Parts: sequence; structure tokens; C-alpha cells
Amino acid sequence: MSRDKVREIVQSAGYCQMATSVDGQPRVRPMKFVITDDFKFWCSTFVISGKMKEFEQNAQVELCWVDQQKNHLRVTGSVDVSSGPEKKRELLRLHPGAKGLFKDEYDPNLVLVEVTPSRVRWKEHSFGEYHEVE
Repeated sequence: MSRDKVREIVQSAGYCQMATSVDGQPRVRPMKFVITDDFKFWCSTFVISGKMKEFEQNAQVELCWVDQQKNHLRVTGSVDVSSGPEKKRELLRLHPGAKGLFKDEYDPNLVLVEVTPSRVRWKEHSFGEYHEVE
């Protein structure tokens, strides 16, 4: 299925649930991601966030959105938090809500969370199988 459907679900849903796993314990929290032109999923967090330690222990995450029509989108991937000011500047442009939390791309508290997907799938609100997205 199309990446357009993925973008449609993300936009309609707004927030997703991001799951991490540390020492076998799943942890889930709401997050607001944007999708880049090269099909990466970006959000912001603070350098002191507990998520940062979780990412160090296990960089594998899953993101799950449910949109207004109750379509589901699941993205499995790995996290990278090592980006520089160029990507952070683009994040602040793509994600206006993050702009109010951080001074600019040089703010030492700003971390760009970049999820590179290894699997993307979605399904309609019904009993059925997920559609794989290339």
C-alpha cells in the first residue's frame, strides 16, 4: 500500500503511542511524530527524558496510531538520537508544536528522535490483516 495512506493516518490521528522495552518491561507513552520526505519518523524530546536511557539500552521501538476512522498504523524501527543542528532545524520547521518547547536548533535540551522504519503496516477498522507498506 501507499505511503500516502501512512501520511493520511498520521495526520488524522495526531498522536501515536510509542512503545519501548527495557529489561523485558514494555513502556508506552503518547508522542507526536512527523514524517520526513525520506520516510523517517521524527519527534522531539528533552535530553533529561527517561526515554533517553531506554533508547541507550534498546533502540528498537514500535509506534502505533489510530486515526479518526479507527484505521491502525504500526511502525517498527530503530531510534537514532545523534542528529545535529541541521536536522533539528528541519524538525522545528516540520513540527511547530516542538518550537514552543525549545529555543532553537542549538538548544542543549533538544533531542531529535529519529525512527528509521524496518516495517510499516496499516489496517482498516475491522477484523482483518495488516497491509504492508514498502
